Formats: sequence, C-alpha cells, structure tokens
Amino acid sequence: MGAGELIEACRTYPLRPWEKLSLEYVLLGGVNDSDQDARRVVRQLKCMVNLIAFNPGPGIDFRTPEPERVAAFQQIVRRSLPCFVRKPRGRDIYAACGQLKRTS
Repeated sequence: MGAGELIEACRTYPLRPWEKLSLEYVLLGGVNDSDQDARRVVRQLKCMVNLIAFNPGPGIDFRTPEPERVAAFQQIVRRSLPCFVRKPRGRDIYAACGQLKRTS
C-alpha cells in the first residue's frame, strides 16, 4: 500500500462523530523530521498525532532526531492538531517503536 492509499483509507475510515484517528509518527533524523514534513502531516489528516523519535539499533541506517528537532516538529503540528511526544522505551533491548533487533 502506498502513502496515498493509506491517507485515503484513513480519511474514509468510519468514525463516530466524537472519535478521531490516532497517528503514530516515527521521526527519522534527516528523513521525515523537517518543518516541511510537519506541515505536510497537518495538511493530510485531522487526527491526534503521537510523535515517536526513532530508536537506533545495530545495523539500522536511520538516526534519532535531536530533541530540539522533535520539539520544533511538535510545535508546528500542535498549532493545528493535538500532538504529543511519546516517551522512548525499550531502547536498551532494541525493542522500542517496533524496532526488534537481534544483537547476536
């Protein structure tokens, strides 16, 4: 499924009037954490956004964005949508954000 199809599926998902979609957005340093990316998130959907800074692991080429970048991203999104930063967990065992990684 491509990004366009995913956005369309979210837009057409049957919700009751008081419900909102919840979007879990993993921030990848230098990939999808720019101000422009934050503005794109706001334009795409009306939802609640949980930001999750990427958790690094051996053999994974992405990096964690700086805390200042995460805060700036949140600030932009928060102007239009409820937006929260999730506390990182599981980094010590490479299990956070679905990044299960075997070290042996």
